[in-house]
Amino acid sequence: MKTIGILGGMGPEATLSLYGKIVNLTPAKKDQEHIPTVIYSNTRIPDRTESILNGEDDFVINELQRSAKVLENAGADFIIIPCNTAHHYIEHIRRSVGIPVLDMIDETARCLRGEGVKKTALLATDGTVKTGIYQQRFSARGIDILLPGKEEQKTIMKVIYGHVKAGNFGESERKKITQIADKFRTRGVSSILGCTELSVLFDNDRKDGMTDPLDVLARAAVKKALE
Repeated sequence: MKTIGILGGMGPEATLSLYGKIVNLTPAKKDQEHIPTVIYSNTRIPDRTESILNGEDDFVINELQRSAKVLENAGADFIIIPCNTAHHYIEHIRRSVGIPVLDMIDETARCLRGEGVKKTALLATDGTVKTGIYQQRFSARGIDILLPGKEEQKTIMKVIYGHVKAGNFGESERKKITQIADKFRTRGVSSILGCTELSVLFDNDRKDGMTDPLDVLARAAVKKALE
């Protein structure tokens, strides 16, 4: 059984959520059958969206690379990252360690392609949208990405930064995101919760017409650990 390394802290709630999903997905009947997991919740990593929009990547890259090395040195066999925007730096992270780093976005694209999806909407931060990481990964698998309108994007950012990251959210915030996803669903298009804060927002809640990359990553991590 391989040891999972979780490079977290972006934010802490998403890190906690991912580990909970891994525990729940593991077919264990006793403690010893659960997957060994090393979690480094490095809350010192600068905000990824701010860094991307301001062109200030160096400190983010340094902290991500340092965090990956901490996990490798602690005995992790591979690394997973519960942060969509941080995947903009995944190649920098991979170059800093000698163990695999799973790509949550590519895993999600592979999953949806396997379901026959050819078009989906992205609900994410301005930083994730600007990098084009979803557009690139999904285009490579023949899936088109649609984006919310300008005002809808503002609503998504307000929910993420004004509520979820501040730990102040509930049904009102879920309703705002659901309304945006429902607009796409009426056009026959599903949506991706392309920010782990949105994953936290809908944790243990129904995700009709929405795909959660954190769920996909948890399944991929369990599968790899048990190979």
